Amino acid sequence: MAPQQCPVCGRFLKNDLVQSLAGSDQPCPRCEATLTAAMFGAGAAVGGGGGASVRPPDLAPEEVRDDGDVLAGWDVGADAAEIASWNHDRAPFPTDTVVVVAGAVLGGVLGATVTPARLKGAAIGAGLGAMLGAAVRQVWRLTE
Repeated sequence: MAPQQCPVCGRFLKNDLVQSLAGSDQPCPRCEATLTAAMFGAGAAVGGGGGASVRPPDLAPEEVRDDGDVLAGWDVGADAAEIASWNHDRAPFPTDTVVVVAGAVLGGVLGATVTPARLKGAAIGAGLGAMLGAAVRQVWRLTE
């Protein structure tokens, strides 16, 4: 059964609503006009429940159609050069790596200058400096 329309506003009505008009009058879901079985003839009482109908949208086609430009109104006042400058795919500055490497270098230099065994002191100092740098960076991240 094809979907019926409200004679006042043109809204497409569900088949179940039109069929229920045989028992009592119902208001239109859109305009609240009283719908009766006489408005739809014999189609209101006939037809089996369970037949699925496709219900078109309530809007008129003129209200839905546009000029076809999906980006109309966006980026008003921005020229093409400015928009192009927004689209740069660059990796962020590697702050974590810089902090850990700086800690390792400072620890290595400090370990080499403080201990009598320079190579062993530099290795231990670099390891401790890197760990300290990583810990400082974690605390730094938590406070951001």
